[in-house]
Amino acid sequence: MKKLLFSLMIAGFSAVTVSAQSKVWNFSDTSKFTAGAISSSTTIDGLTFEPVGSNLTIATNNLATFTDLFAPTQRLQFGGNSYAGSDNPAEGVTSMPTRRYVKFSVPGAGTIKLWARGGGANRSLLISDGAGKVLKSFPFASNANTDLPTFEYSYTGSAGTILISTGAGDNSLYKIEYIDGATMAANDIKSNIQAKVFSSGNRIFLSGLDSINTQVDVYSANGSLVKTLKTASDMSFDIAAKGIYIVNLKSVAGEKSVKVMMR
Repeated sequence: MKKLLFSLMIAGFSAVTVSAQSKVWNFSDTSKFTAGAISSSTTIDGLTFEPVGSNLTIATNNLATFTDLFAPTQRLQFGGNSYAGSDNPAEGVTSMPTRRYVKFSVPGAGTIKLWARGGGANRSLLISDGAGKVLKSFPFASNANTDLPTFEYSYTGSAGTILISTGAGDNSLYKIEYIDGATMAANDIKSNIQAKVFSSGNRIFLSGLDSINTQVDVYSANGSLVKTLKTASDMSFDIAAKGIYIVNLKSVAGEKSVKVMMR
């Protein structure tokens, strides 16, 4: 029964994964993003860079570790405001950026996450639709040089284009993630277990086990068991090969399966 349940879970998961609706752009991935200036319209792995007369830059300085333990080695540096005559267009205002922004296509509703850093006070990152309408403005804290937020926005629109631009100042992006609603619905298999599972780089982290003995099984996307262990405390471990995995937790509190991506 357990094997059958896992097979069904993987089958549904694979059907969503093959459609490639969800996407992550990690600017630390040197196999895709080369350090240096981007001076002309360039598309890399579905993400289009639009310098529009003012360079975007993949930079290797001003790095830090985020609260989710993401430790970037490169960043996308905007280099200044994306707009002429307006530092920070308000939400609901339609104002196409006139220089240095990025854009990507989405199949429909989903979640957009940004790992970012501000260049000073009164600055923001903006998420807009393909017509330039500002859907969400994310302000940075006043002490923005040490402010490392992870912004999250629930996009409820239809298929189209998403623009990410910057208000005043030299703000940066370290990673962009889009998770479409269909993927989230198919893969959020939960129970009463309160423990959290997440990945960063090539490590999987377990937290909130509350001293409950828990069986941990890690499966590859094709259903192969790649790691098994038991623990009653928070911990982390390496998974060498890149790819998508299912982490299954089982304890007296129930059973929970979580999808993670190793990069």
